[in-house]
Amino acid sequence: MAGSYLFSGPAGVGRALTAKAFLASLACERGREQACMICPSCRRVWKGEHPDVKWIRPEKNKNIKIDTIRDIKAALGMKPFEAPFNACVIEDAHMMTTEASNALLKVLEEPPGASMLILITDRKEWLLTTVVSRCSEVRFRRLSAEDSARIVSREAGVPGKEALFLSHLSQGSPGRALEMIEEGVLDRKDILLDLVEEIAKEKNPSCMNWPEEKRDALIEDIEIVLIIFRELVFRSEGLEDLMLDREAFEGRDIRAYPAERVYKILGELVSVKKSVSGNINAKLAAQVLPGMLS
Repeated sequence: MAGSYLFSGPAGVGRALTAKAFLASLACERGREQACMICPSCRRVWKGEHPDVKWIRPEKNKNIKIDTIRDIKAALGMKPFEAPFNACVIEDAHMMTTEASNALLKVLEEPPGASMLILITDRKEWLLTTVVSRCSEVRFRRLSAEDSARIVSREAGVPGKEALFLSHLSQGSPGRALEMIEEGVLDRKDILLDLVEEIAKEKNPSCMNWPEEKRDALIEDIEIVLIIFRELVFRSEGLEDLMLDREAFEGRDIRAYPAERVYKILGELVSVKKSVSGNINAKLAAQVLPGMLS
């Protein structure tokens, strides 16, 4: 067993779930290679209530500061209450400040007692190379659309066709697909496809009346539209076998638009996304596309 691990890969593909299952198997009172999920230790690890497992989840876009790392070091240095080890999981480890990263590096170089550290990130390149080199890396990849859809359908109870559509939009991340359900993406599916069609036709400037007003939701819709146009690139280039969701475009004129036109739209949408991200009036910034394309 290694003393430190780095679970790297895209968000929403099971990195945190794997960390829970891994630690539960180590803490399992039945001493099995796989967590029984019946004994109190397994259940407490799974619920995030085990006294020997510390779980760090920073707020969205919030840094992990050095004080947090100091607390982790102190916790790992204590004698375990129940398990044969102390463990700490740090989600979004790439959000550590430089000072926090350097403090963590010292913990990695001299791990206290029987301890284990698991870092989870989808931005490995943001971590110090010295931190990465001191961890055993476990790489996670996106799931196939079919596997992701099965998870989404099971967890959310949505029909298979809708689950597959979400899996395509989330690009093989069932966790992200489940978030999309909560955000009402399915309710806006036809609106977004209509918006894509109007952008492709380039006939009506009002096509940029995005259904969302708030910045984060607006950026999310732009990203979804980008993914849909990426699908149209495959269609335009005659690579329909590579398309993730062919049925979504049935009966719509956007299927026939040439690749050159779609590439131009993709470039403009990327510019709009950047503008929205840094503009005070996000809604206004998102409405400039018609002028850019005309």
